[in-house]
Amino acid sequence: MIAILLAAALAPPFPVTPGSFWEYRETYAEHRGDVDVVTDEDTRFDMRGTAGRPLVVQTGGVDPAGASPIEVGADWIRLGSWTGEEALPLPLVVGATRPADDQGRPGWTVEAEEEATVPAGRFTALRCALRTWRSESVLWIVPGVGVVRETQGSPGRRPDIERVLVRASTLGATP
Repeated sequence: MIAILLAAALAPPFPVTPGSFWEYRETYAEHRGDVDVVTDEDTRFDMRGTAGRPLVVQTGGVDPAGASPIEVGADWIRLGSWTGEEALPLPLVVGATRPADDQGRPGWTVEAEEEATVPAGRFTALRCALRTWRSESVLWIVPGVGVVRETQGSPGRRPDIERVLVRASTLGATP
């Protein structure tokens, strides 16, 4: 447990090397009354730009977001399409949180360390969540690998979007 926490604190929380990529199976659920219409798609996130100005580009999937910057501050990181405008706390360790912003919106919290099994393999991941009474976004992040699972939707319902990692190439290594 201590080794995992130390690795999480020291390892880059997310590979930003241009050329890195993540391929996901994306399940999109459209809620129509009591029925969920489910669509499966493939989506890919590519790291582009430069080391000083990395961009993540999403292609495919039900609702591709296009290009988004990766931004890093002294104690936070924004992962473009994965985190939106809200920033994750750094270092990524259980219990870390970003306070509400100046408009009262809550910040991301690193809730727990847990196993995440996805088509790309089994990982010990940090579960990071942004939760409100109306919506929740949850990322399972493996330091040095990236996001291995993601869900977005309303509390207590099937996620609107769920992505599971199928294949990745980060820093030339395939998990």
